[in-house]
Amino acid sequence: MELKPYDYKIYVTGPFQSGKTTFVHTLDPNTISVERPLSEPHRGEMGTTTTAFDLGRVVWAYKNPGDVGLLMSSKEYQEDTDQYEGWITRRIEVRGAPGQLHFRTIREVMMVNANGVLMLVDASDPGKIGEACAILAETKDKLGSIPLTVLANKQDRQDAASPDAVAEWLGVGQCYGMAGKDVVSASETMIRLLLEVVGVKSQSGESSSTQDEVVTYTAQEE
Repeated sequence: MELKPYDYKIYVTGPFQSGKTTFVHTLDPNTISVERPLSEPHRGEMGTTTTAFDLGRVVWAYKNPGDVGLLMSSKEYQEDTDQYEGWITRRIEVRGAPGQLHFRTIREVMMVNANGVLMLVDASDPGKIGEACAILAETKDKLGSIPLTVLANKQDRQDAASPDAVAEWLGVGQCYGMAGKDVVSASETMIRLLLEVVGVKSQSGESSSTQDEVVTYTAQEE
């Protein structure tokens, strides 16, 4: 069967060590990431940092337009395609970009043709709010009025600030809580944005390449 293009492209951004790579890998364990080890501990822990991109692929499946549905990795969907026969399915490309401010050029490349934005903020690290404000302003400047959701990530930590507090720090009207390591939390976050993306496209009279059609994929995609 002919391979179909991605229906939606979601751009994931946020400051250094806000949890972007972890979030994308939670949604798609087969995510491709270009990263390197940290040269020194961040908040007492060694880890890695993205130097180019995180590229994940997921499928959003639902029975009727407007349903919340289910989100799964492309590989998971392909392994159990028959279970979703008759469902509406959407292919989603999830693009994560490095958070260090000097990687602005890479972020601009990764946000091209994005349909929606998830901006992650480490709710347990108020010291990064200045960087978060800079990236938020940069994203709004480049992407205009496409759907953008701000996330107070790492809500599984005891020292995490509330979503309302993070919203106040950033000067935004609304912020949602999330634990990027938790697949349920991560999936609900993505679906919430996708529902908004679909609503915006419907209101503008636009449609995806597979609007209200059932899409099937083959193992060749992997």
